Amino acid sequence: MAENKEGQEKTEPASAKRIKEARARGQTAKSMDVTTAAVLLIGGVIVFLLGSPMMTDIQKFMQIIFIESSNIELTTQNISAYYFKFILFFIKLILPIVSIIFLVVLVAEISQTGLHIATKKFTEGLNFKKIFNPLSGIKKIFFSGRSLFELTKSMIKILILGFVVYGILENRAEETVDLIEKPIYEIGVFLAGISLEIIAKVGAVYILIAVVDMIYQRYRYKEDLKMTKQEVKEENKQAEGDPRVKARLRSIMRSRIRKLMLKNVKTADVVITNPTHYAVAIAYNATKMSAPVVVAKGADFLAAQIRQIAEDNFIPIVEQPPLARALFFSTDVDMEIPENLFKAVAQVLAYVYQLKHHRANNRGNWTSIYRKNN
Repeated sequence: MAENKEGQEKTEPASAKRIKEARARGQTAKSMDVTTAAVLLIGGVIVFLLGSPMMTDIQKFMQIIFIESSNIELTTQNISAYYFKFILFFIKLILPIVSIIFLVVLVAEISQTGLHIATKKFTEGLNFKKIFNPLSGIKKIFFSGRSLFELTKSMIKILILGFVVYGILENRAEETVDLIEKPIYEIGVFLAGISLEIIAKVGAVYILIAVVDMIYQRYRYKEDLKMTKQEVKEENKQAEGDPRVKARLRSIMRSRIRKLMLKNVKTADVVITNPTHYAVAIAYNATKMSAPVVVAKGADFLAAQIRQIAEDNFIPIVEQPPLARALFFSTDVDMEIPENLFKAVAQVLAYVYQLKHHRANNRGNWTSIYRKNN
């Protein structure tokens, strides 16, 4: 079972966030054997197919060198021109092969990992301690368990492929001895045939090796990225936010909403109370509103604050326990009152409007006025 530096077991599969970060650092489930097998098979076949045109070009080049060399005069003036022609010939000869192999490698790599940019590979990968202390890097390369495993795997691959090549050459040993008596053309045909056989058989064996290695690399990749239970908790906490911080933010938000709501009490036309447990402040403007709106509401301590603000601003306070409870539980702040409460609220507002002309002389308790008249 994999463990982290603290010795905790990594039992949980990697999260999407951890996989994304690993890919950003260039960590992917990739097998070099898949790329090697592709280069060996596809590249080998393409080189074999291009062999005839290449041999023609080489023959022409050798003809120029050995047959027409007596007619070539090298001087300080023309040597650079001949050198330039040689470079162009060399580029023309190998450029198609190099380009094809490059494309094969590119396709093999992308097919395994997908196309993405490892944005953190060079920013986070720079470790100046390792640069100035190479012993730590050498120790990791030569003495780590992973390095020993890779070395053993490479030796096994060499033995398997060597055995395949040896078997091919052993089967063609008699033909190889007979080449001494054959013309050069048949020697070329024989060498081309045996080369193609080696490429095909070694490539087939290498495909099996690549498949096994790819399965192992994906397994190793998943194991390396596994997380401990504590790491999962920490990641979830980062994703969702610290509960204490979230609670603090909710508290601040509620406080701000409460202050804004209490400020809106000053705009109310009436406050309907339980009388002590609930308080609902209602405003209504016939020219701007289609129905009365709840501008503030509260229970217990908040209800007391609403009543106090109402008294300080000479806003009528009406004790109607059933109506106060109905409004409190069926409405939210900035919400129009329900249709089934229209009549009850309208009666309260009508009475409050009738008492408005008394405000200049009656700045006391509006509740007592309403009770006395009802």
